[in-house]
Amino acid sequence: MELCSVTTADTVRLHGMYVPASKSSRVSTSKGSVDAAVLIHGIGGNFYSSRLLLYFSDVLKNLGISNVLINTRGHDMINTVSWGGRSRSCGAALEIVDDCRHDLNAWHDFLLERGHSNILFLGHSLGAVKSLYTAARQPPSHLRSMVALSPSRLSYQRMTETSTDGLFQETMVRCESLIQEGNGERPIQVNFPVKTWMTPAAYVNKYGAAEKYNWLNFVSEISIPTLLVFGQKELNEHPAFIGMEQELASLENDWSTREVEIIPDADHFYTSKYEAVDDLVTRWLIH
Repeated sequence: MELCSVTTADTVRLHGMYVPASKSSRVSTSKGSVDAAVLIHGIGGNFYSSRLLLYFSDVLKNLGISNVLINTRGHDMINTVSWGGRSRSCGAALEIVDDCRHDLNAWHDFLLERGHSNILFLGHSLGAVKSLYTAARQPPSHLRSMVALSPSRLSYQRMTETSTDGLFQETMVRCESLIQEGNGERPIQVNFPVKTWMTPAAYVNKYGAAEKYNWLNFVSEISIPTLLVFGQKELNEHPAFIGMEQELASLENDWSTREVEIIPDADHFYTSKYEAVDDLVTRWLIH
């Protein structure tokens, strides 16, 4: 393993861990010849704390796929990065999701510099959303396939429907008011869809009526092979996923390059289900 760093096109310095494959080879599959992967954390995560992604780093390594566990600028709740040579606060509480394009392209280019040429993105939760968004809006030149584990549905309409107690609507109105008052960059505690800290500007950007990051609206623009994986429990219980199973089914006929798999009795973090996810992803890669 090797600690490493990149500088994005907009001059943000990010850190990660590069894991060379156990054997020098490429996995030749119907999805293309994959020789390296970028592993992308979810909201508030980082390159070293996700047990799920650390597990998959070993899985890929043993398959002959080198990989890099990465930080995006949205790592941890609040962090300090070097941005244009100056220290600046970033993190999940402040991030604008659109910036992920710069982060993922920089890590893609890092793998190219290491001699790799056929790249896989594997992301979890918001990391999966960032993978899908980047592939649709600013696709890296050598991105060949993606695995999206539990990409959250960032839909204003659906969250309004699932927040039956009005908590989402109240939070959105509060954030919009704070922005109008000039206080959009000061973090506040929010309780929907998860309890966390976030600036009003970041909250409206992520969950607002524009639905800019609702991947169901743009996934059809992605032409590379993509595997989407969900846990049955999150589809039944989590406000960011309730009703998604029906939406996936209605779109499935148009997804010639995409596959959807649901793991029974699995939650958002695939607790006690790592081997089931491993088997599914490995079969998909080497099919």
